[in-house]
Amino acid sequence: MIHPKYNARTAYLVILTLVCFVFSALLLHPVKAAAKGEQISAEQLKSMSRLSFTVRDANQTPYTVYIFADDEQKSTLTEPNNWTNNKKGDASYSGTYRAALLKKGAKYGVVQAAKLDLSTIILPQTWNFVVKSKESGTPDMLIISDWGTSNFNEVKTYIVRSGELRRVNFVDNNGKKIGDRYSAIRGDGIRTLSGARVQFKNYNNLQFVYGVDTFKLNASKLELRLEDTRNTRTKAWPNSGTGDRAYLKSLKDAAVKGVLPGRTDIKLGMSIQSAQKKLGKPKSKSNGEWGAIYYYTQFGLGLDGYMHELNNKSRIAMFELNNEKRYLSPLNVKQWMGKPSSEYYNEAAGGYEMVYNVGKHTIVFNYEEEHDLIDFTNIY
Repeated sequence: MIHPKYNARTAYLVILTLVCFVFSALLLHPVKAAAKGEQISAEQLKSMSRLSFTVRDANQTPYTVYIFADDEQKSTLTEPNNWTNNKKGDASYSGTYRAALLKKGAKYGVVQAAKLDLSTIILPQTWNFVVKSKESGTPDMLIISDWGTSNFNEVKTYIVRSGELRRVNFVDNNGKKIGDRYSAIRGDGIRTLSGARVQFKNYNNLQFVYGVDTFKLNASKLELRLEDTRNTRTKAWPNSGTGDRAYLKSLKDAAVKGVLPGRTDIKLGMSIQSAQKKLGKPKSKSNGEWGAIYYYTQFGLGLDGYMHELNNKSRIAMFELNNEKRYLSPLNVKQWMGKPSSEYYNEAAGGYEMVYNVGKHTIVFNYEEEHDLIDFTNIY
């Protein structure tokens, strides 16, 4: 027979063991990660989030994007970070960061499904930011940046559409997907224009130019589609002038008609005598590879004979256009004009030639080295 005191003591130990087990389980059990679609109170979001941004949708309704991580860890920088411009001792946080969206006036925000691909936040920070839209009907853009190279950041773009934070893809002028991120120089590398247009600026080390790519936002398709390209020598945003797309179209239209771009009254096959009545005397004359060239400020007229062969009946066989100040790249030409009819190195001319056949005429882009900008263009 088992003594009652023994039974009581045994029961007490069992209960104590169970209590300790439950208490330990509560302490050691990880905090439940917030699931997408879960609602979190506004006050809780403010306290648990590391970053927050105000972003307007296309109706200009403001939302707050809260960025948080359930597994966040804190440390301090042991040395300066040149990319983020942070100094030694600044607070650094790491984790699997996600977003929650709180509509203005709402008591609860909603955890979003959009992937931020963000794992580190160093405070203070400037490389994650909002680009404001210029007009009603166009949403603001939330930019999340990653290190790209010494010249630029890789940027991911998000908008609020139908009450959700959505990531935007980049496509080229033909609708072919470029990717879900793009590049932009740090600091002043992204701006918006009217007509839902967005510009991204980069620096090209090979050609020593700033490239400005213009995209148009289609919020319903979650796409930024390439609208134009342009190169400049200065870092400042270009505020005037024609981009590559319109310029190359003007060259093609002129070549199809066989006229000098910007001067429909000067045509291939016209006598040089008739042309000089309209243009005046050239600034200079010389012999080229295939005949004489009369040079004006922005173009030259190539003739059907050399200097000693010219007479009143000599005719215009070619237009030579000076492209140096357009900073036009072969890559951008192919972007807007498609694959050339031919492309080769011309040993006689000492440079590359990229040829497009348009109707009865031909456009030839000339550049010295493989990665050079285009020096001049011939139409014949």
